[in-house]
Amino acid sequence: MDVEQLLRRELRARLPLGRQLLLYLDPFAFFKDASRGTAMVRERNLSYNQTMRWLLVPYLRRWLFIASALFITIAPAEAMAAQASLVIVPAALAVAFCVSVTVAFCIATAYLLLGISSRD
Repeated sequence: MDVEQLLRRELRARLPLGRQLLLYLDPFAFFKDASRGTAMVRERNLSYNQTMRWLLVPYLRRWLFIASALFITIAPAEAMAAQASLVIVPAALAVAFCVSVTVAFCIATAYLLLGISSRD
Protein backbone atom coordinates (compact mmCIF):
# COMPACT_ATOMS: atom_id res chain seq x y z
CA MET A 1 0.00 0.00 0.00
CA ASP A 2 1.26 3.46 -0.87
CA VAL A 3 2.30 5.54 2.14
CA GLU A 4 0.42 8.58 0.83
CA GLN A 5 -2.81 6.56 0.88
CA LEU A 6 -2.17 5.61 4.52
CA LEU A 7 -2.43 9.29 5.44
CA ARG A 8 -6.16 9.19 4.71
CA ARG A 9 -8.10 8.48 7.90
CA GLU A 10 -10.96 6.61 6.21
CA LEU A 11 -8.52 4.16 4.60
CA ARG A 12 -6.74 3.51 7.89
CA ALA A 13 -10.09 2.92 9.60
CA ARG A 14 -10.81 0.02 7.21
CA LEU A 15 -7.53 -1.73 8.03
CA PRO A 16 -7.47 -4.72 10.41
CA LEU A 17 -6.87 -3.91 14.06
CA GLY A 18 -3.39 -5.46 14.06
CA ARG A 19 -2.29 -3.29 11.14
CA GLN A 20 -3.76 -0.20 12.83
CA LEU A 21 -1.78 -1.00 15.98
CA LEU A 22 1.41 -1.31 13.93
CA LEU A 23 0.70 2.05 12.28
CA TYR A 24 0.08 3.55 15.73
CA LEU A 25 3.49 2.41 16.98
CA ASP A 26 5.64 2.52 13.82
CA PRO A 27 6.91 6.09 13.35
CA PHE A 28 8.38 5.42 9.92
CA ALA A 29 5.37 3.73 8.27
CA PHE A 30 4.32 6.99 6.61
CA PHE A 31 7.72 7.74 5.09
CA LYS A 32 9.14 6.73 1.72
CA ASP A 33 12.40 4.89 1.08
CA ALA A 34 14.90 7.52 -0.08
CA SER A 35 17.73 5.05 -0.56
CA ARG A 36 16.47 3.22 -3.66
CA GLY A 37 15.69 4.16 -7.22
CA THR A 38 17.10 6.73 -9.56
CA ALA A 39 18.59 9.96 -8.29
CA MET A 40 15.40 11.83 -9.14
CA VAL A 41 13.22 9.30 -7.27
CA ARG A 42 15.53 9.40 -4.24
CA GLU A 43 15.46 13.22 -4.24
CA ARG A 44 11.66 13.27 -4.53
CA ASN A 45 11.29 10.74 -1.70
CA LEU A 46 13.71 12.68 0.50
CA SER A 47 11.80 15.88 -0.17
CA TYR A 48 8.54 14.12 0.73
CA ASN A 49 10.09 12.80 3.95
CA GLN A 50 11.38 16.25 4.89
CA THR A 51 7.92 17.67 4.31
CA MET A 52 6.29 14.96 6.41
CA ARG A 53 8.76 15.09 9.32
CA TRP A 54 6.12 16.80 11.47
CA LEU A 55 4.51 13.34 11.79
CA LEU A 56 7.39 12.27 14.00
CA VAL A 57 6.44 14.66 16.82
CA PRO A 58 3.31 12.75 17.96
CA TYR A 59 5.24 9.48 17.72
CA LEU A 60 8.03 10.92 19.85
CA ARG A 61 5.53 12.00 22.48
CA ARG A 62 3.82 8.60 22.30
CA TRP A 63 7.06 6.65 22.78
CA LEU A 64 8.24 8.95 25.59
CA PHE A 65 4.91 8.34 27.33
CA ILE A 66 5.33 4.57 26.87
CA ALA A 67 8.88 4.79 28.26
CA SER A 68 7.80 6.81 31.29
CA ALA A 69 4.88 4.46 32.00
CA LEU A 70 7.20 1.47 31.85
CA PHE A 71 9.74 3.20 34.08
CA ILE A 72 7.09 4.02 36.68
CA THR A 73 5.87 0.41 36.76
CA ILE A 74 9.30 -1.11 37.40
CA ALA A 75 9.37 -0.34 41.15
CA PRO A 76 5.90 -1.80 41.90
CA ALA A 77 6.79 -4.84 39.80
CA GLU A 78 9.96 -5.33 41.85
CA ALA A 79 7.92 -5.19 45.05
CA MET A 80 5.47 -7.72 43.61
CA ALA A 81 8.32 -9.95 42.46
CA ALA A 82 9.81 -10.00 45.95
CA GLN A 83 6.53 -11.37 47.32
CA ALA A 84 5.63 -13.82 44.57
CA SER A 85 9.06 -14.68 43.15
CA LEU A 86 8.21 -13.31 39.70
CA VAL A 87 11.68 -11.97 38.92
CA ILE A 88 11.03 -12.00 35.19
CA VAL A 89 8.35 -9.27 35.35
CA PRO A 90 10.62 -6.37 36.45
CA ALA A 91 13.31 -7.56 34.06
CA ALA A 92 10.83 -7.61 31.17
CA LEU A 93 9.61 -4.13 32.08
CA ALA A 94 13.20 -2.86 32.22
CA VAL A 95 13.95 -4.32 28.79
CA ALA A 96 10.75 -2.83 27.37
CA PHE A 97 11.73 0.53 28.89
CA CYS A 98 15.15 0.37 27.21
CA VAL A 99 13.55 -0.51 23.87
CA SER A 100 11.09 2.38 24.12
CA VAL A 101 13.86 4.85 25.00
CA THR A 102 15.86 3.59 22.01
CA VAL A 103 12.87 4.01 19.70
CA ALA A 104 12.29 7.54 21.04
CA PHE A 105 15.97 8.35 20.45
CA CYS A 106 15.75 7.08 16.85
CA ILE A 107 12.63 9.16 16.23
CA ALA A 108 14.29 12.29 17.61
CA THR A 109 17.39 11.65 15.51
CA ALA A 110 15.33 11.15 12.35
CA TYR A 111 13.40 14.35 13.08
CA LEU A 112 16.61 16.33 13.45
CA LEU A 113 18.26 14.79 10.39
CA LEU A 114 15.21 15.38 8.21
CA GLY A 115 15.35 19.03 9.26
CA ILE A 116 18.82 19.41 7.77
CA SER A 117 18.56 20.65 4.23
CA SER A 118 20.99 19.14 1.72
CA ARG A 119 21.14 22.48 -0.09
CA ASP A 120 22.87 24.29 2.81
